Amino acid sequence: MMVHQNRRVLIGFGAVLAFAWFCYAPAISGAFQLDDYVNLGGLTTVDDLSSAIDFVFSGIAGPTGRPLALASFVLQSDQWAQGPAAFLQVNILIHLVNAVLLAACLYHLSLQRAVARYEAALVAIAAASLWVLMPLLATASLLIVQRMTTLSAMFMLMGLNGYLYARARIGTKPKQALLGMSASLVAGTVLATLCKESGVLLPVLALVLEATFLERPGAVRKRDWRIWQSTFLISPLVLLLVYLASWLDYPDHMVASRGFNQWERLMTEGRILWVYLAKAVVGIPGHLGIYQESQVVSRSLARPETLLACVAWSWLLISSTVWRRRYPLFSLAVLWYLVGHLIESTVVPLELYFEHRNYVPVIGPLFAFANFLIVPATRRRIARLLIPVIAIVNAWFLYSFATLSGDPAFAAQYWAARYPGSHRAVMTLAKYELEEQGPLAVIDTIESTISTYPKLGYMRIPQLELLCQIAPEKDHRQIVQQLERQLPTVDFRYASAKMLSDLYSTTLNTKCGIDPETVISLTEALLTNARYAKDPLHNQFYHRTLADHAQGLGKYDVTIEHLEKAIAYQPALELNKMMVRAMGKAGRIVDAYRFIDDAESRAPLNPFKAVMWRRDLDRLRAYIRQIDQRAEVHPEKQARLGREGAHQ
Repeated sequence: MMVHQNRRVLIGFGAVLAFAWFCYAPAISGAFQLDDYVNLGGLTTVDDLSSAIDFVFSGIAGPTGRPLALASFVLQSDQWAQGPAAFLQVNILIHLVNAVLLAACLYHLSLQRAVARYEAALVAIAAASLWVLMPLLATASLLIVQRMTTLSAMFMLMGLNGYLYARARIGTKPKQALLGMSASLVAGTVLATLCKESGVLLPVLALVLEATFLERPGAVRKRDWRIWQSTFLISPLVLLLVYLASWLDYPDHMVASRGFNQWERLMTEGRILWVYLAKAVVGIPGHLGIYQESQVVSRSLARPETLLACVAWSWLLISSTVWRRRYPLFSLAVLWYLVGHLIESTVVPLELYFEHRNYVPVIGPLFAFANFLIVPATRRRIARLLIPVIAIVNAWFLYSFATLSGDPAFAAQYWAARYPGSHRAVMTLAKYELEEQGPLAVIDTIESTISTYPKLGYMRIPQLELLCQIAPEKDHRQIVQQLERQLPTVDFRYASAKMLSDLYSTTLNTKCGIDPETVISLTEALLTNARYAKDPLHNQFYHRTLADHAQGLGKYDVTIEHLEKAIAYQPALELNKMMVRAMGKAGRIVDAYRFIDDAESRAPLNPFKAVMWRRDLDRLRAYIRQIDQRAEVHPEKQARLGREGAHQ
């Protein structure tokens, strides 16, 4: 009888997974979006092992570079030019695999609470089914670059499965069990973190399970158990809290660019965490996605909604900690959710809102909900009615959202109409208007948006570039003057530098009444904006642009001067290359060697990036050596060049 019941549960879960694929399938005809191009555009250069390694270790998405996630994209590099369909199919498949891993994890977790196997299977399948169909999590799979999130979660779930599997044997083989638990945590954390930095939360999530739902193993002495927990569970939490504490005082330029300080971000996230939960319960398609207007920043606790949100989370955190043994399901739900958001929804100065951040955090509340309804036989009838209803509603919303995503042109119009103040939505609409209606439609869209939302005035930069391309014979000084007036007060966007860079390239190749000096003046106007003035990346971009301009005029000493200033703001591989090449063309061979030696000390802390850094420096050293050999510089002349270089 039990075997028959378990088989029915597994067949039912298989049907749910097939249904989930069906719900996601309309999105496969979707498009690359936003950060997909920034992070994955380098796939066009991957054609051999060397270029593949370069791509894998060139990541800019986080401190680690996320090389393991990038390696998964390398395996599909030949499909980049064919469009996003193959990437989306893999992303959806990863999500389904994660649902299987989640069900296995929750099953083993319930068994360790002495829940009957059939009930444990029901809880695991119910929670995993609700999770795999949750519309709130759709962007984690449908925004292609967020494979970083889902792959990280995959390794976290593998680590937890290994942890719970080993822990199940702690009563009979405690030493082997502790070894297996340790290995699972270490391997899972390392692999997950190489996909996305939130993978470091794995040991802390295991600590949540130990502190709430799991009982202390009697086969291990108290002292030994405390030592093990301190080493593998508590120490990672302490290190993470120390890291978060390092963000308790934002630099001035960060406050200016982000528009909030650390306390304002924390208060705002307190509100947003409730928004996430509301959307987890009712994921209405029109309220989901990445094309949303900026979140209102909470400036103080005087606002009732901010005060209520923060007080509620404070009470939940304290009560779930104090009563973690009396109410284990309640405590697990609260602590797992909060720990899952510990990096991205506290004081680390990221953007305020992204739905894919809930991919792992919602697991705790879902498990507690399923357990609450299913384990007591008295509530199981309610579960049989309620859980399928929730799953069907979620599936309908998910299918609707996927259908919208699968029609990129219509979706662009929809999101721009729904969120007209979202720069992402407007620029995405402009891209499709350019393809389908022509440049005049784009110009009208940008103009109408800026007239309503002056803080988005930086969008005139691509408008100006477009005008240069389609009407080079016309006078565009009026647009330049509008930009010069608006740039000092526009919102901060890192994309502004890319816009100016593209405009600069256009002015080099197109005679349209706008010359490179005009772009430099616009860059200077942007730097009068308090939100940009002290930002290292924008100052680096400014001096890099001046270096490009000077190099085009053959003024290599001026080029080197601006490159030195750009590197002082923030070193970069490309700046190293520009500097050494400029010094080579200027005949400053000794200075080039000296620069390369000094650049060794500026290697990134990330060991993978440090290897790439030193490899590129070796290549630059070989480049200078070739110039030196070709020039056949005499010792006296070389010494003179060195003295001139030192003097300059």
